Amino acid sequence: MNENKPILCLDFDGVIHSYSSGWQGDTVIPDPVVPGFFEWAEQAAKAFRLVIYSSRSKNPDAITAMQFYLAEQRKVWRDAGGKTETDAPLSFEFASEKPAAFLTIDDRAITFDGTWPSVSALRAFRPWNK
Repeated sequence: MNENKPILCLDFDGVIHSYSSGWQGDTVIPDPVVPGFFEWAEQAAKAFRLVIYSSRSKNPDAITAMQFYLAEQRKVWRDAGGKTETDAPLSFEFASEKPAAFLTIDDRAITFDGTWPSVSALRAFRPWNK
């Protein structure tokens, strides 16, 4: 049952959506998914509830846009030869508030290890795609 799986919270822009065009607005999602996302998501969904939470999530229309985006991008991926284990749709949940997750994947975060990072280290941070 999905309710018994721990939550894996996924950021959207820069994690799922490649975000190469930068911010275009809450409901504008112009770029493809990050390569490998759908293959990874199928495996992760076996062990986790995949919950998407984004700065877009405050806008209900943006949540709808993300849902349509994922359906469209999965179709593009399949049409290009992407293989799935099942024809069943992937199950994603969308949160309007940050969920109490077991783990979060975000391109603009650091892991806190008990030591406060220096301000200069924080200022020097760059996400993976920059």
